[in-house]
Amino acid sequence: MRQWRWAALLGGLLLVAILLSWADSTLFRSLFPQANVLPGRGQIRGGVLPRLPGPLPPGDERRDVPVFAGLGPVGGVFAFWWFLSTGAGVILLALAVLAVVPARARRAAERLSLPGMSLMFAAGIAATLLAAALTVLMRVTFVLLSLAPVVWAVAAAGALFGIAVLALATGRWFRARLGSAPVLVPALAGLLLFFDLALVPVAGWLVLLLLAITGLGVAVLTRLGSASGWGLDALSW
Repeated sequence: MRQWRWAALLGGLLLVAILLSWADSTLFRSLFPQANVLPGRGQIRGGVLPRLPGPLPPGDERRDVPVFAGLGPVGGVFAFWWFLSTGAGVILLALAVLAVVPARARRAAERLSLPGMSLMFAAGIAATLLAAALTVLMRVTFVLLSLAPVVWAVAAAGALFGIAVLALATGRWFRARLGSAPVLVPALAGLLLFFDLALVPVAGWLVLLLLAITGLGVAVLTRLGSASGWGLDALSW
């Protein structure tokens, strides 16, 4: 019986994600940044995007792109398939984090609480501002400019860890109401819930921002789930 509850929850969350992806790529397409339309494209005929007339410029490798009725082309940003593939990639990366460092993720999740979320968010903002300041300094020195992407890559990795921990804590809330389940299933439910919220038109951008900043704050304050956590007491010697 419990397995059916979890299957229904995961199936429902996945169905909502598919419907929201379709709505974002069709009904609310105008709310997303649009790429410049290539000249000479014309209308879609025969289920493919037609080639440009005449010879292609050197290095241009445009090919006929399959198009599904009502869903748009297979490739492209902010298309139906782009939403689903991007969400699936982030979910798989978050699950990989939980599988690679399970003890750290569990310790970090145990330190989460609703009253402490505001502190996590503030820590995430501070870490983001610090990364931005470091980037500006690197641009000024010019020599260290090539290291700027490394700073943001580290920040993105920290945010991913924090989001995985938040999903683990959310999965614990689900498990208290639906019963026990395999280890990663509750976390998957939490990640699918985050994905659905991120796909909500307009408000999804705010949800993504809140998740990323709070996740970064979780990574900072828990020191990526270290046993001792973060605190100024470590400076005492």
